[in-house]
Amino acid sequence: MRFATRNNSFRSAVVDMTPLIDIVFQLLIFFLVTGQAAQQARTEMALPKEPGQEVRTNEQAGVVLNVLADGSIVVNEHVVSLDRIGELVAEAAAKTEGGVTKLRPLVRADREARTDLINDVLERLSQAGIIAVRVATEGGAK
Repeated sequence: MRFATRNNSFRSAVVDMTPLIDIVFQLLIFFLVTGQAAQQARTEMALPKEPGQEVRTNEQAGVVLNVLADGSIVVNEHVVSLDRIGELVAEAAAKTEGGVTKLRPLVRADREARTDLINDVLERLSQAGIIAVRVATEGGAK
């Protein structure tokens, strides 16, 4: 009996790159969008010069309140009134595991901001049920 001879030539494997390219583009879009969102929380201002806490934490602030020198309060690129701070805290608490007791808002006050306005912001946060507030400073003072 005679068997047919097989052609044992090298066969190249075809690799489909389409899924890999899709994943790379999705990651690129994800990092661009999250980078823009993080940048929006950072309003340019001159922070007070205090040594502050040297240890950096990875806690999410939930709400970042920027008190500017002209007396305006900016949250996520939007100017808000003192009366709206309670609503913002309630919205952030709904998204935070543990609710309002686990929320640690970050207050960024300009060096030239009025202290009575900063005190009013802190009072409104307290009235909304916030237990602890973090205050951003610029390091370098001793």
